[in-house]
Amino acid sequence: ALPIYYITLASGGRKSVKSFMIDEKIPRESRDAVLLLAEGSHVLWIVGYRISEYYKVTENTKRILKVQLIRKEFA
Repeated sequence: ALPIYYITLASGGRKSVKSFMIDEKIPRESRDAVLLLAEGSHVLWIVGYRISEYYKVTENTKRILKVQLIRKEFA
């Protein structure tokens, strides 16, 4: 069975990526193209949509991982 990928919400709860995409009305045929940055099954970033509350920078943050997505168009 495939792992269930999830993101942490502001409430402290979790939501599966599938439920998030359904709630955001991302068309089923487009979902496979959405990039995810994850640590195991915990998704840090649903690229273009949301960052996990668990990984957001706060006043208590000691280390920061900077991730930048650069899209290049090829002819």
